[in-house]
Amino acid sequence: MPRILPPDQISLHGAGYPLSDPDTDKHATGILKNKAVMSTIQEVDRIESKHWHNRLITFCKNKIKRLIHPPASIKISVLVDDLTKHCPKAPQKVLSALKLHTGRGIKLHQSQDGKLAFTDGKVAISTKTMGAVVKSIKQSGVETAYEYLRKGKKLPEGYLQQIILPHIHETVRHAIQYEKTSQLPVIQQQLQGRQQYRKNPEAYIKELFKKVGIEDESSFNFERMLELKKELRNNIALSIEEQESAVHEKAQNPNNATANHRLPEPKKTGHFIEKDDRKHIQKLASGERFFSKIHLKDIGNRIKRTLLRNKRNQIIIFFGLIAGAILSAIFPPAGLAIGIAVAVGLATDIGYLTFWSTGTALWRRVRLIRGLKQIKKYADVDYTKFDTEDIKEGDSEEVKAHKKRMRALADKKRKDLAQKLLYRCKHKTFTQIYNAYAELEKQAEKLRKMAEADQKTLADSIAFEKEKSLYRERRKKLKSNLFFFDKLIENVVISRAILENRHIKDLEALWNEKFEKMNPITRQALFKKISRNKKLIIHSQQIKTRDGEWMHHIIPNWMNQNRKTEDQSTGDQSAIEKTKLSTAFKSAGVMKEMAQAFFFKQIKKTIFGNLVNLFQTAARSARTTVHVTPVAPKVTLDSGLCFIVFFLAEIAADHKNTKINEKRMEKIVNKDPGYTRQLFGKRLRTGREEIGTLRSLAKEQVEPMVDHMFESIKSMEKIGAILEDTKKQSKIRGKGQFGTMSDEEAAILILKHAAWQQLLDKEINGAFSNFHKIIQEKASDRNNDVAKTLIAKSKYTVSELSDSQSQKHIPNTVQLRGVSNQQQARDSFQQLQSEIFLRNIRDRASGQLISKFRKGEISDARALQEIGALNNLDELLALQFWIDTALKEGSYQQNEDTLKKFYRFINYIITNKYNNPTHPQHQTGSQRPIDPL
Repeated sequence: MPRILPPDQISLHGAGYPLSDPDTDKHATGILKNKAVMSTIQEVDRIESKHWHNRLITFCKNKIKRLIHPPASIKISVLVDDLTKHCPKAPQKVLSALKLHTGRGIKLHQSQDGKLAFTDGKVAISTKTMGAVVKSIKQSGVETAYEYLRKGKKLPEGYLQQIILPHIHETVRHAIQYEKTSQLPVIQQQLQGRQQYRKNPEAYIKELFKKVGIEDESSFNFERMLELKKELRNNIALSIEEQESAVHEKAQNPNNATANHRLPEPKKTGHFIEKDDRKHIQKLASGERFFSKIHLKDIGNRIKRTLLRNKRNQIIIFFGLIAGAILSAIFPPAGLAIGIAVAVGLATDIGYLTFWSTGTALWRRVRLIRGLKQIKKYADVDYTKFDTEDIKEGDSEEVKAHKKRMRALADKKRKDLAQKLLYRCKHKTFTQIYNAYAELEKQAEKLRKMAEADQKTLADSIAFEKEKSLYRERRKKLKSNLFFFDKLIENVVISRAILENRHIKDLEALWNEKFEKMNPITRQALFKKISRNKKLIIHSQQIKTRDGEWMHHIIPNWMNQNRKTEDQSTGDQSAIEKTKLSTAFKSAGVMKEMAQAFFFKQIKKTIFGNLVNLFQTAARSARTTVHVTPVAPKVTLDSGLCFIVFFLAEIAADHKNTKINEKRMEKIVNKDPGYTRQLFGKRLRTGREEIGTLRSLAKEQVEPMVDHMFESIKSMEKIGAILEDTKKQSKIRGKGQFGTMSDEEAAILILKHAAWQQLLDKEINGAFSNFHKIIQEKASDRNNDVAKTLIAKSKYTVSELSDSQSQKHIPNTVQLRGVSNQQQARDSFQQLQSEIFLRNIRDRASGQLISKFRKGEISDARALQEIGALNNLDELLALQFWIDTALKEGSYQQNEDTLKKFYRFINYIITNKYNNPTHPQHQTGSQRPIDPL
């Protein structure tokens, strides 16, 4: 028999979730302590549960369990008695909830006194169903009625009389009592209606039921219920929620006479949609069924965007098919007609493309599924612990060897996680983010237009609420699709910081010993000579030496120690450039690519041809023995000509398309208007088109960036080994710290390190970062635009979109103090030390970063990226001090894990990059960090 929990524990369990025992709850509480790990595993589990094979396995498991261990039968009278403890005043709600979730298991009828009754017997009810029943019991009668409507079931006979009517009477009494304290004006029609209501409440409400068309349970529907609420509002009293909104508007506009002394005339007011009505509309619009109208429309939009996004490849493939068919007709086998040759050629090419594209998609799906399991595996590793195994001078050889092994293991885990995230982002997440944003933008435009228009009819009001619900769903979907992309950015930012700081102290000591006191002219000539060495060309990137200040750009950390922070802006995009290759070298590279591509294409066509022959052989008579031998790849004239022409055409088109996208990206980043051609003239590019441009560039650049990052870690390990060996030899020979190393060798190491940093800066801050940054900015701008429109057009209530934005950052400590008024809560919030400190730094980079994080304008990954870009010790100390203060106050309990991660990241940067003696890690005792202000 399912165990029914006491009332104080019921609210912890929702419908669809099994009621668990205390041991399970304790286990779950222990897991929730590590929110970062738990969120990753939960996200992977959520995605894995959507795969068809996992759904099939789960379905079969549940069926088998139900057959082997069926739910125990329980006597209905005992079940009703136990459940009535949660609703002693309205036992009819218990019966209606049981009927809703058990279907034919419970048979209801009306007793002699007219009350709902049940036919006693036994029913098998599972724990999961019990949780749903308890949740329905704790809802209002109207919400339970809406559940019946969503499931397509008819209300039990007597539901209106015994559940809806008492609920309406209670609601009206509470609304009239609240009106006395709210001091809102009462119109004449409401006063007249109350007089009739007091004479015979039940008859008056029944008259309103008949007026809106609700005769019995079969005629009950959502639209008529809203009409009934409108009649109650016009003839008796406004609902409590509507009165609260009016009071809020009155407080916001104290000088507005209209807000203080007038309400809209009766029968001319718009349809106020209350909270339970909004929940019903949201569930109707959420598209839980796969074949819902929303899902089918989204699939159509995705197909259309895919066709538009890949039109270049489609044009090339189309002309390739036509050319292949024509060449097949020009050089046909003997006796084969031209028309048959064309048909055979087209059919063969289409079959070939379909076969290999399907095979590629299936193989990619397998890798994605396996990658999810690897992501879940490495999610248990806290990769935000930054190089804890720091090798020190006083460590023994065994300790050093152990720390090196631990460091290598941590690097491998970070690399494995980054590679799995990279594959998922490149082949799945980029497209998901783009589609999610495109749907969000279209939904925002539609919602804004609807908000600007007046909702005159009930159908208009319901449609408007549906669009608002859909908009909120779109926002959640975009945030969900950004999850793995955010994780990839976190991994990149952390690995980048480790790479930069791992050997920075030794390199700085090398610079101070060799070049700090060297004559500037001699030093610049030496580094210029070294920079032209071919060994310093890193992934076709070379250092620019044309500018007289080129060394200040390539080595900003040590060269610019005495300069102002503003002068360090620099550097990142202009310090290195692609090497200029000769025409012969480029031609050789193209020929190599062409030969490789043609070779693999011929192998694939041969495999395809052999499979076709195999199927043909299997389809022949079994009595005929046919021996099919594998055919070697053959280079024919038509295939060779087609391949060369279209291979070169594809290279040229891809190069031209990349150049166009790069120019467009510059305009997008600079927020300049971009235009596109149309049939008559030109038009402004939409946000969807701009995000599509950034997606194309970011998708091409993300894989080289990650590969370069982990290759650079290998390079830095080699540099570290050289520096360590040099220090040993210099110590033995008594020549200082790096005395055995020549100036040229030292310059090579420093420039290698600098070139790697510049290359990674260029790639990380390119399309990869812009795609993530701009998509969040555009989504935030869209939301603000929609919220402003909704607030401006709202007659009574502030939009939920802006309301959630303003309330979600009020600290939990303030909410738990029982502050009833929102303005008082904000006043209390202003007295917190972290808030006072933030006001002092609001115009600085650290203060602006904190403000954006609190408003939800940037994700955790983007915040890490901006923290890494703060090349100023004072800003980092100010940010760290604010985090430390906020954590001690308990002001941000929901974001505690995230703030701790930021704190560790700042701590690592300060300790390794600046070696700050005033930092807490260098202090003794319990001394507090110095206030940076």
